Amino acid sequence: MNATVVRALLAAACLIAARTHAAAPADAIRSFFTDAFEERLRDSPEFATALGRHEYDDRWRDWSKEGRSTIHRHLESRLRQLASLPTEGVSEADRLSVRLFRYQSESDLAAEDLETHLLGLQQLYGFHVRVYLTIDRMSAHNVHEYENILARLRAVPAYVDQNMEILNEAIARGLTQPTVVVDRIVDQLDHQIAQDAGHSALLGAFRHFPAIVPEGEQERLRGAAEATYNKEFLPAWKKLRAFVAGPYRAKARPGVGIGSLADGRAAYAVLVRRLTTTSRTPEDIHQLGVDEVKRIETQMQAVVREIGFNGSLREFALSLEKTPGQHFKSKDDMLIYCRNAAKIIEPELPTLFKRIPVLLYGVRAIPEDREQASASNAQAPTADGSAPGWFNLNTYEPEKQYRYDKEALVLHEAVPGHVFQGAVARSITGLPEFRKYYGNSAYAEGWALYAESLGADLGVYRDPYSRYGQLSSERFRAVRLVVDTGLHAFGWSRDKALDYFHEHAPEESVAEIDRYISWPAQALAYKLGQLEIRALRSEAETRLGSHFDVREFHDAVLRDGVLPLDLLHEQVESYIGSVH
Repeated sequence: MNATVVRALLAAACLIAARTHAAAPADAIRSFFTDAFEERLRDSPEFATALGRHEYDDRWRDWSKEGRSTIHRHLESRLRQLASLPTEGVSEADRLSVRLFRYQSESDLAAEDLETHLLGLQQLYGFHVRVYLTIDRMSAHNVHEYENILARLRAVPAYVDQNMEILNEAIARGLTQPTVVVDRIVDQLDHQIAQDAGHSALLGAFRHFPAIVPEGEQERLRGAAEATYNKEFLPAWKKLRAFVAGPYRAKARPGVGIGSLADGRAAYAVLVRRLTTTSRTPEDIHQLGVDEVKRIETQMQAVVREIGFNGSLREFALSLEKTPGQHFKSKDDMLIYCRNAAKIIEPELPTLFKRIPVLLYGVRAIPEDREQASASNAQAPTADGSAPGWFNLNTYEPEKQYRYDKEALVLHEAVPGHVFQGAVARSITGLPEFRKYYGNSAYAEGWALYAESLGADLGVYRDPYSRYGQLSSERFRAVRLVVDTGLHAFGWSRDKALDYFHEHAPEESVAEIDRYISWPAQALAYKLGQLEIRALRSEAETRLGSHFDVREFHDAVLRDGVLPLDLLHEQVESYIGSVH
């Protein structure tokens, strides 16, 4: 073998060794992410179901004290493992994943106690609501999957007992919700208990079997479902209702704000950090809200003058309240209007976005047992297409709801807001699974509120009333900054919050106030996230000038999935620098 061949072989061996050495840390990191994600699915079966993973559909999360301790140990163990992983020589994408995993885990641990004991009971996503949300996302295509639904329903009594144990712990520690929140939850439970097996959403799948299930099995499963509902679910729900309305309500906290709890200011600070992904103070956020309300109302007044109305904004809102054409005649009327708006927007998406995901979703009404206390919301479709996404529309009292703000709502909840953004995140190749499904309110709600501003380029906002509606929707989110901090940091009463709300968001339901009371700081996320995205776009437009491409900017915001705001800022700054 001549010297040239030897040198070539040695060079090839060195190259292979170098590549192996470089790949080893990356492989270890990716293996860690995979193992941690699968562990999380096992620990949180409801989360797995929501993502379209159905291996654990026959059970609920173990909410016993021992089960909670196990999950806590898993979180701490994963952080220790992460700290020991080699990161030298790995890609920037993997470095970002490491930072995000650490951020998520530390945030989960910091808020774990509050979210378990205080926020576990609330009218939007409390543990009683999650039973309905989880059953709704379960697959029902064959006998085995129907048996999974039955298994979960049969496990509801144990699920209720475990969560009642948590509520007793909360009472002992003084971590309770106020009476106004408790009463809303009792009302929800009353509506759910009043539903018989033939009308409960929990048994919807048993009223419409696929053809693959034999008729004899259909009859058996339907009978088992009705028996389980009547003999196991309803008694457990009545037990829960009696506890919430009795012992828990008797210990409800006296003040509506979280600041009225012992260490309430510290608790609010934890939730502000978790839900806004920032370190901004309540004082700073409150003043920001006041300033934003003033700025937006100036723009609204200009639109009102364009319409030809010369009174105040409040007077204009009252005039719209008395205008029949601005209201809906029925729930179906409202659903049709929003579905039509979505179909106007969808074909225009390529004008603003490079990355168009599969958009398998629908628009449906929030069930009657939850509509009085629930806001419109969205779910992205599963990545494999096994379950659609949904824009869940609050159609409560449609004759009192307005047409002029519904285009903005469609942009927010469906396209290019939550459904679109979630579908994009789940379609990104090369990301660890945990990143496809990571979420925080500041990014997700900030993006959705930012999406409302894109309507003029997406085929809607064709008249001044809908433009007024978009501004009204933005003002509503600015009002939240004032009211949420007012309630939880400045000791506002519910009446004071209602007075501010009536003055600056007269179109909105008073149920919103009780939402902020039950879930401190979450309402701050929308405006803070939107302002960050808007500031990044302004910076990109200024620095890039004629090289600014809105499709590229949106791709820079969306292509890494959901991120905390500081990490999002870094990624967009990197994109701006790369264009130069």
